[in-house]
Amino acid sequence: MSPIDETECREAMRYSWLGAEFVIIFLAFTGGGLWLDFKLDTLPGFTAVLGVVGLTCALYRVIRDGLQFRRWLAENRQDHSHSESDNGDDAGDAD
Repeated sequence: MSPIDETECREAMRYSWLGAEFVIIFLAFTGGGLWLDFKLDTLPGFTAVLGVVGLTCALYRVIRDGLQFRRWLAENRQDHSHSESDNGDDAGDAD
């Protein structure tokens, strides 16, 4: 595995938790709304509002981090291809 591949794997693992974070954020907001509704006897007001806020925050985080990873990946693959062509390396060479 070349160094860029190891770095890509590390970066991908960093973003692999996005699904879990999405669920945690959504459930935290919805749970907070449910708790408020039971405390204030306003069911389903706070649950609905905070559920939508939680969903919006979670979607924002996933989209923002996904775009950030996509940008990082494009930059590093471009840098890697330039360094290979500068060194005269050919990806098709057999060892």
